[in-house]
Amino acid sequence: MEDQVRRRAYELWEADGRPHGQDQQYWFRAMAELAAEAAKTIKPPRKRASRVKKAA
Repeated sequence: MEDQVRRRAYELWEADGRPHGQDQQYWFRAMAELAAEAAKTIKPPRKRASRVKKAA
């Protein structure tokens, strides 16, 4: 995952004209983007059907 963050941060940095001294900003921005993408792939847990108790 670190390699993905590094690559994305570099892409963002280059796209913004390679500003000096903002490495952390781009690192955290890349992490946020990748985390958001990963969160889209998580499926919510299925709800279990409630059991009906039989009358005794």
